[in-house]
Amino acid sequence: MNTHQLEIFATFPVERPGNPTVMPDGRVLVSVSAIIAPDISVRAVAENGEHPAYPNETWAGKPGADGRGMSAVIGIRTDLQGIVWILDMGGPGQQPRLIAWNDREDRLHRLIVLPQNVLRPSSFTQDFVIDWRRQRIYIADMTMNPSGESDYPAIVVVDLQTGLSWRSLECYPGLMPGDVPLMIGGKALSLRTPEGEIIPYRYGLNPIAIDPLGRWVYFGSMSARKVYRVSTEVLAEPAGIAPLSEAVEYWCDKPHCDGFDVDAEGNVYVTDIANNAIGLASPAGYRILAQDDQLLAWPDGVELDAQGEWLYITANQLHRHPLLNAGEDDSQPPFHVLRLRVDAPMGSSETP
Repeated sequence: MNTHQLEIFATFPVERPGNPTVMPDGRVLVSVSAIIAPDISVRAVAENGEHPAYPNETWAGKPGADGRGMSAVIGIRTDLQGIVWILDMGGPGQQPRLIAWNDREDRLHRLIVLPQNVLRPSSFTQDFVIDWRRQRIYIADMTMNPSGESDYPAIVVVDLQTGLSWRSLECYPGLMPGDVPLMIGGKALSLRTPEGEIIPYRYGLNPIAIDPLGRWVYFGSMSARKVYRVSTEVLAEPAGIAPLSEAVEYWCDKPHCDGFDVDAEGNVYVTDIANNAIGLASPAGYRILAQDDQLLAWPDGVELDAQGEWLYITANQLHRHPLLNAGEDDSQPPFHVLRLRVDAPMGSSETP
């Protein structure tokens, strides 16, 4: 697959697109990266370049006294019924919560607040997947303490039938940070403390995906090089760490990555952040599908459309932002939503 198949789908002059989601009718929505503390957290990608707030200015804007609004968003997904699920990571005085918007009827569908007992003080609930066969949402809680380390990463399971939730696989080895600093362009991703000390980040669980048939949840550590998977049949049920961890299996190797998606055959489409590339990882090996030092500077989130025809990609240069670049801003706007023709096998999923 050649780089020339990489297409610019949308351009953002100032805001950094976070994660994309593709609706059943082909419309594309993106979260606006929480790292820039945007006024609007979700936007609809528009051909005219305006990219309006989604679902509207009130809900996509900062939280109001009436509870409407969003504090900080990365994870966003659309279900088979066209309900848009948005994971608001919360902020001062506000718990993380799932906001479900009925796009067809233009109204709030559901609001699920994550209780304090399923969170850690360092919780960073940054992405999720939807298991419609078992009516669950699986949230990748990377956790990030003040020292820049994923200390208690876990998958938070939300039962959509009861609204109850629980932590699974906390501190499982496959969720923990890798042993070496994450380097891009010869420079470690680092934070600068108020005292001026530079500390490399140690990122754990980040990418998470579910196959189109709802059989397996795939996940990995951002700064490690392995993809693991666990069957949804097991993950959907509350269990102690011992039996659940025994159900996890190594799937394949991967590069350092921020996000990935998976097709019906277990091919993992990876944001290869160190190589400014999109790659394909599987038990057969790893290969780069597209590489571009300008357009794919920190490919962040990816999502396959319902047909598996196109892979949508956000690229936002996070490694050049001061919070990841030891206090220096080397950003070179604009930022992009891209797409790559992949024709991925998606199987025959049933509408719930």
